[in-house]
Amino acid sequence: MKKIYYTMLIALVSMTMAMTSCRDWDSPYYLEDIVGSWVSYYGRDYMGDYDLVGYDVVRYDFYRDHTGRYTYYSYYGLDYVDFEWNTSGDRLFIYYYDGTSDYLFYGFDRNGDLILGLDSRFNEFTAYRPAGMYMYLDAAKENSTVAGKKMTSKEVKKMDGAAASTTSRAVKKRTEVKE
Repeated sequence: MKKIYYTMLIALVSMTMAMTSCRDWDSPYYLEDIVGSWVSYYGRDYMGDYDLVGYDVVRYDFYRDHTGRYTYYSYYGLDYVDFEWNTSGDRLFIYYYDGTSDYLFYGFDRNGDLILGLDSRFNEFTAYRPAGMYMYLDAAKENSTVAGKKMTSKEVKKMDGAAASTTSRAVKKRTEVKE
């Protein structure tokens, strides 16, 4: 009887270990979790939380085919830049079609908001709430004056002052927030 008990216990432990090691990375997030539309609404830095309102609000649309759209307000109005993205563990890699890129850490808080940060401990981050599935895609195309044009980093910095001072499009720093 003891022999059967120990054999079953060993089988249970090995099945548990095999099931937990099935994924090739140790992140609690799945690729499908990030697919959808996300709108920024607050950030956090070493001084605490701060709200993002008005022209500081940005939107990310992550499509299943690993492409997406970053929508923001520029000097000319509503504008966007398309991108390709990929994940590896808790890292998110975004390659914008204007030649820039972001290497971020991502996660989700208790409310289901997407958190994008520059470090793995999320000391500084921007929170994005779900905004439905690609709701404003056509509106961004219609209102954009330079939509679809592949621009260099220098042209983007000339157009948008916020783009010139940021280290990441996804993480808005407190100093960039217009109050």
